[in-house]
Amino acid sequence: MKKAELLKKVEASKDEDDINDLLKGTDIESTFKVEPTLDAFKAKLESDKAFKSFIDSEKDTHANKALETWKTNNLPTLINDEVLKATGKKKTPEQLKIEELERKFTEKEVEAQNLANQSKIKDLLTQSGFDPTKTIEFFNTSNVENVEASIGNFKSIIDEMVSSGVKKAIADGNYTPPGENGAGELTADDLAKMMM
Repeated sequence: MKKAELLKKVEASKDEDDINDLLKGTDIESTFKVEPTLDAFKAKLESDKAFKSFIDSEKDTHANKALETWKTNNLPTLINDEVLKATGKKKTPEQLKIEELERKFTEKEVEAQNLANQSKIKDLLTQSGFDPTKTIEFFNTSNVENVEASIGNFKSIIDEMVSSGVKKAIADGNYTPPGENGAGELTADDLAKMMM
């Protein structure tokens, strides 16, 4: 804008007119119009308490709205989920599947441990002179630690029973010595028959 044009506008204006209104739409307005920079905004925020208070108020308003929206959208679901977890009722399909898999895994571990224990107990029974297929049922296969002592106790009980049975049979006179029909001396033929 030229000086002459500006002077004409000033002369044509009344004393009560606003100068800014005179300059609207001219190149002067766009030349002197300054956009606030980030640094200017920060300086204003630090220096002007009223401005800072206004900005804080706006932040609080937006934060409160966001919080209320979040509560409305998410809080009931979270509360229900936690209540269901605490009570154990109405579990999600994923939770049920996980529990089932954990149960199966635990069962397989116990089964594998029992098989290992049975194998060890069968070896101990065989070493002690027992038939494991007939005697394993007398022992707790889940607790191998005490089985060796239990087998020893079992063996001593059986030995005592056999020994007392033999002594009783001899004492009662029910013992039939070897040989044919319990008579006479034991011959080579008698021995051969016993070995067959």
